[in-house]
Amino acid sequence: MSTNYEICGVSLDDIHNVQLQILDAVDEICKKNNIKYFLSGGTLLGAIRHKGFIPWDDDIDLWMTRENYNKFKKAIKTELPKEFCSMDYYEDIHYPLSIMKIEKVGTRYVEDIFSNINMTSGIYIDIFPLDNICLPFYNLQTAILIKMQSVRDFKLRKDGKLTNNVLKRVTYSMFPLKLCRWVTEFTMQYFNLFDTKYKNQLSHRGRYWPKFTESDVEDLIDVEFCGKMYPVPKNYDEILKKCYGDYMKLPPLEKQQPIHNIVECRI
Repeated sequence: MSTNYEICGVSLDDIHNVQLQILDAVDEICKKNNIKYFLSGGTLLGAIRHKGFIPWDDDIDLWMTRENYNKFKKAIKTELPKEFCSMDYYEDIHYPLSIMKIEKVGTRYVEDIFSNINMTSGIYIDIFPLDNICLPFYNLQTAILIKMQSVRDFKLRKDGKLTNNVLKRVTYSMFPLKLCRWVTEFTMQYFNLFDTKYKNQLSHRGRYWPKFTESDVEDLIDVEFCGKMYPVPKNYDEILKKCYGDYMKLPPLEKQQPIHNIVECRI
């Protein structure tokens, strides 16, 4: 589906084409290594409502269970084509997020909130791990993760986008990034040691997404996305209703805009 949108003077259609190249590389690796993943968030919504991108969407989101995520991280060390690269905070401790991005080498795609961080910023797709959650501790898990994100923001962002609270500034300054990473990973993965009923993507605003059962993320079917078939949850209707309500209804025109506030783009 062709769009009339541009980002920093670059056609969103051209950006979508690069993101599809990355998606196809990921899909090939996953199929070869029996790794389950599925389209999620706005990408899932686009697949069902538009059979492709939401016309104004500016990224691709994939979710995997933690087991599949770890298999994927291992596979891409030797199988990811050289025209792409992976990025997470194990690749670079100064990377600000606890998710993985697969980027197209040689491109630029800089979000405003990361423009003052020294990191690679190519056109990307996001890959989120799904972890077990225990409902009595869920709010505590998310609170810890949000606090660790605040520490990373404080230490990494050069624009001083932080807190005026002196005690917080002192405490955050003393908190090493590697310890922050360890606390984040421990908090996300701890309940994977147990057989819990629900999963969620704790790595990135997990508290804002509905909770998923094992069957939600394991029972997959293929649907069309931009002329090819990709996996989505079999019960996508229920998931999309939880996330978006009446998801087949288009939002008001003023909300039909890219959301990531890209300030630099080059293909």
